[in-house]
Amino acid sequence: MSSDSQLTVLDTSGRLTVAALAGDLDFRTTSSLYPEAAELATAHPRLVLDLSKVTFCDSSGLNMLLRLRRRVSENDGWLAVAAPPAQTLRLMTVTGADQVIPVHGSLAEALAAAPDRTAE
Repeated sequence: MSSDSQLTVLDTSGRLTVAALAGDLDFRTTSSLYPEAAELATAHPRLVLDLSKVTFCDSSGLNMLLRLRRRVSENDGWLAVAAPPAQTLRLMTVTGADQVIPVHGSLAEALAAAPDRTAE
């Protein structure tokens, strides 16, 4: 895959943080992307990730999402993902990752479903 990954923080002003991932989430990109994402997850453990601009996700990308979920949980928080592309959604469903990371069809749905309390 040729698309570079990018993490963009969209909002940290409310009761949760919204960030967007874009590009490929694969072995080549997640090794450099994870430290930045982990720092965000530690500082802002109530996190919604918009995946609508992810172009590809393999097991390394899925592993990164699961590691982020663990990171926020360790800080009494939660992680949800919004608008994953079909391939990413299928990967999450087939592996059961959607059972530990809430998946929402849109960012608006994820924001509406976000718990008011710190931890789920």
